[in-house]
Amino acid sequence: MRQKTIYNELKEIFKKLNYKIIQDNGNFKSGYCILEDKKTIVMNKNNPFESRVNSLCMILSSINTSKIYLKPYIRDIVDSKKQMRLRK
Repeated sequence: MRQKTIYNELKEIFKKLNYKIIQDNGNFKSGYCILEDKKTIVMNKNNPFESRVNSLCMILSSINTSKIYLKPYIRDIVDSKKQMRLRK
């Protein structure tokens, strides 16, 4: 599956979880934070889609997703990121 398609699906998941995704150019790493009670993710538009997908999946792996539907291939990616995060 194309990384851009997965990226767009992940953006929709975060939208349903009430996260705001800001995309901009710059010399920074992608990440997320809570600003004034607003869940915000900052994505670097200079990064390739694969990198953006990895960032979003890593963020999603730290969130309780048991009560939301994730397509099986998205859940597989997120679960693999969760395993990587737990090994560190």
